[in-house]
Amino acid sequence: MGMVEDKWLEQLKERADQGMLRDVHFTAELENKVRERIQKRNPRMSFMRSGSVALAGLLLFITLWQVWPQQIEWGQSGTNPVEKPPTLLPGGVPQSPELWKPSPVVEGTVDNLTFSYLGEKPVRLITDENNIYAGQQQKFMWLLDGDFSNQVELVAHNTEGQQVELGTFEVGGGMYDSKGHFPSGLVLPTPGIWKLEVRSSGKYFGHVFIAVKSGISPSNQSLVEPLVRKFLETEEEKLGWLGKNRQITIELLRVDAPTAEKRRAYAWIRVLSENNSSGISAAMAFDVMYMGNDYRVVGFQMPEDGNRYQSSLAEIFPPDVLDMIWQRSEQPS
Repeated sequence: MGMVEDKWLEQLKERADQGMLRDVHFTAELENKVRERIQKRNPRMSFMRSGSVALAGLLLFITLWQVWPQQIEWGQSGTNPVEKPPTLLPGGVPQSPELWKPSPVVEGTVDNLTFSYLGEKPVRLITDENNIYAGQQQKFMWLLDGDFSNQVELVAHNTEGQQVELGTFEVGGGMYDSKGHFPSGLVLPTPGIWKLEVRSSGKYFGHVFIAVKSGISPSNQSLVEPLVRKFLETEEEKLGWLGKNRQITIELLRVDAPTAEKRRAYAWIRVLSENNSSGISAAMAFDVMYMGNDYRVVGFQMPEDGNRYQSSLAEIFPPDVLDMIWQRSEQPS
């Protein structure tokens, strides 16, 4: 039986070398372990008599169990192995996008002056992390350490694979405890977790993760709503028929703030005359500009009546705002 057993093991090793186990070194120690496990399972088993597929499968399974635990992670059912190759994110960081999370806020002290920042050296970011909203510009101050060029580039990536080139910036001298710094005003197009990557001389230098929210930032809400209200109280060209002392209700739907000087606000507006004898309830768009020393509404649009109503809506409002308008218009007054 020993000679037959040795020959059978030799043939099995040859089959393994030709198949999925060709990179596995079938050592004498492993061979002895397999032999011992088979004999313990049935000491009287004859290799000559069995010759069965079941026995070969048992040996292959034991071999796989010995050599694969560090290469394959088994699924929850225990039957479907799932390979887990490393994922390289921008910058060559082996990390899965599902693990992205905002960089924590850290406090530092320099010359008895305390400051807060996100990230860690060589790239740190000073900003109001609670005021970052999609489509609305936010101010950032970047702190750099290490070896960097006089100009750096900013590139943003999100977990959906979207990439946004944010521009090139001149690096100034040190600030707080950093070697260099530069300011920027940035707009991220969609909500979610974004990786803001700094590149120096075209190469990855460092990054910070931030959370971008949906909706309207408190700062834009507090800026835009009073300006819109003041404008509607005195607008005469299209709303003069409502008279004076109008009752105004404003529901802001979205604010786009591509720069610090410019805003475009979309809102559902309800205006009633003083004695409630007439009124209007409609979606409107307002252009807000910084005019030298303050902000003001410099123009507005509202949909036309009749056959042009739907087409004019599509011309004025972006798709996501249109959805909100349809939902709002279906609500009872």
